Amino acid sequence: MSSTLFAVMALLAKLVARRIPGPEVALVRFATGVAATAVLWAARRIEIRPRRWGWLAARGLFGGTAVLAYFAAIQRVPVGEATLLNQTQPVYTLLFAWILIGERPPAAALLALPLTLIGIVLVVGVRPGDLAAGDLTGAVFGVLSAVASGVAVTSVRAARRHTQGGPPAETAWSVFASFTGLGLLVTLPSVLPPFGTWVTPNGPEWALLLGVGACSVAAQVIMSEALQHLGGASAGIISQLTAVLTIAAGAAFLGEPLTARFGLGAILALGGVALAVISASAPWRP
Repeated sequence: MSSTLFAVMALLAKLVARRIPGPEVALVRFATGVAATAVLWAARRIEIRPRRWGWLAARGLFGGTAVLAYFAAIQRVPVGEATLLNQTQPVYTLLFAWILIGERPPAAALLALPLTLIGIVLVVGVRPGDLAAGDLTGAVFGVLSAVASGVAVTSVRAARRHTQGGPPAETAWSVFASFTGLGLLVTLPSVLPPFGTWVTPNGPEWALLLGVGACSVAAQVIMSEALQHLGGASAGIISQLTAVLTIAAGAAFLGEPLTARFGLGAILALGGVALAVISASAPWRP
């Protein structure tokens, strides 16, 4: 459910980003999340009781950066390419889980990073002329969103994990509140003067923006709930549906081309991700 909603969100974001800047789309997404959280909390329908402040702060700051970079990528490159780059995050999650929470990956998992990077190069189609003309901005934003997501997802797992002798695990809504609140603060400078410009949406664009916000709220909460019950391997494999569904939607509804090089790159990139998450399914050693 989470992967499907993320794919719908990406498609709507691409449609509205034809005129509305990507950072503005991200801002509306976060504002929708903050509003939904405030309403539900005021109505006593959700529980927000932050305890693991450091992990919640990391979730919000890095998650906000990831979303900002992701929507900036969607604005500049095909939505399938942007989502594929973003969905390589399980490889980076593997590395950051090792560094930050002591989940040492098996040796086979270390092959995932170069395999994924080769796939990314094929998908992006790096050429000397692109480097000279500076045409890789969208791809750079896509990779940045994946790296930042790696830290953010590791933070979610650390915040939601039950530990002996430690503070209670955070609720899904506590994690989501930190994500939307801090994400909104991270995004504001890129939208408002002097660093950004607000473009007033028209009626249809507001409908698309609200659709982006609604899908993101539902997808994020479902993902946080899933991460409490699923192992890293299962969650990582299932999350790759987002890339597959978005690539298909981009081709079907937006006419985005699917070249042989893109297909090969996608297979290698997703293969690297699959290797990472499957190898990580072995018991971890602290």
